[in-house]
Amino acid sequence: MANKAKIAEIFTSIQGEGSYIGVKQLFIRFCGCNLNCNFCDTNGISDENYLEFTADELKKHLDNFNLRIIHSISLTGGEPLLWADFLIEFLPIIKNKIYLETNSTLNNNLEKIINFVDIISADIKLPSASGIQNSFAVHDEFFKTARKYDKEIFAKIVFDKNILEDEINHCLKLAEKYNLELILQPKTEEENIAVSPETILEVLDKFLSQHPKTRLIPQVHKYLGVE
Repeated sequence: MANKAKIAEIFTSIQGEGSYIGVKQLFIRFCGCNLNCNFCDTNGISDENYLEFTADELKKHLDNFNLRIIHSISLTGGEPLLWADFLIEFLPIIKNKIYLETNSTLNNNLEKIINFVDIISADIKLPSASGIQNSFAVHDEFFKTARKYDKEIFAKIVFDKNILEDEINHCLKLAEKYNLELILQPKTEEENIAVSPETILEVLDKFLSQHPKTRLIPQVHKYLGVE
């Protein structure tokens, strides 16, 4: 029996976060997540109004979009790696470049599909901003796997005024160990940045002083009013 995935929505838009900001993508937003971050803007997507697809059904559905003009297909959520068994069937039949957006906590599931993924946008969850505890060791295993397969990967860090020196040091160790580009993303609340300009610049300087491959990028799609 074919695996089915629960998908909240499928749409085209620009990528509004991270290293590929501004490129046109087709987004497949999967339902469900293994975490419950304080700042999550997709809470409840698994509760109702989802569609179920087999791999072949989803591929056929994508024929409704002009895939020739997109940069890549973004697997997002929720947490798409929860659907690794479905993705094992779906990704081999897709010709477009695959961009995985993940909370970088499901290392074993990454192993299942990593050969079909081109770019990984991986979160580093700060306890002070996300409420997720003991995340750094889990992220370490995830980045180790991504680097073992020589995949393009960058790390996105949502932070607020409560960011701790110890958290910064943990992020810097991961960045150094795995040669990661770090993307700092100020936390937003109700479409507004919830961190003062002074704190934003102070945090950026602390990262840059030890890791030059650091950039600060807010959620640009929200400024543009696009999904």
